[in-house]
Amino acid sequence: MAWEQKKGPKIHCLTNPVTMQDTANLLLAAGGSAIMAQAPQEVEEITSFCQATLLNTGVPEAEKLEACILAGKQANLLGHPVILDPVGAGASRFRRKWLARLLDQVNVQVIRCNQEEACSLLSGCTDAFGGVESNVLLKRSELENLALKLSGAYSCTVLISGAEDIVSDGVQIKFISGGSEYMGKITGGGCMLSALCALFCGYGYAPYKAA
Repeated sequence: MAWEQKKGPKIHCLTNPVTMQDTANLLLAAGGSAIMAQAPQEVEEITSFCQATLLNTGVPEAEKLEACILAGKQANLLGHPVILDPVGAGASRFRRKWLARLLDQVNVQVIRCNQEEACSLLSGCTDAFGGVESNVLLKRSELENLALKLSGAYSCTVLISGAEDIVSDGVQIKFISGGSEYMGKITGGGCMLSALCALFCGYGYAPYKAA
């Protein structure tokens, strides 16, 4: 059955306030729906009736990141897919510490990030950090190597976006072209792409196929 014919998944989006409305509208337009519970007191309960969980660590604070861990662990317990968007992963010691803790406690099925965030998660390219936009521009062979390493490090599918995207599950690799240079001129393109990955995982696609 085509994905359009199935009941739209409900995606639990622990996303950042900068892109909440755009993410919710995109999921609605694509046939799903979003619920954006952020409080640690309810995220496990909310996660239990959703079909996928998106953990977006933009605009981080301790309570929100604690909620991400609780939601992620509950999704793992229920066998629901977890998608991680490690926004600005290398921008501060605070973010690096919390992401390390999250990835130690939560099994993620997809990591959707830019090249700089991917480097940060592998403790590489440490001189390039400075925000949520990527300052790293790797050659194709370097990008392929990065995707394989990141996928292997966390036993998941990775989607590294940029002028040309790459998807890898540690075995399969696919480069995807057809994007636009203007994507860098709007806020939240990456956040919305991560939400789409969560949506297709929620429809039941395998992580690599969803990405």
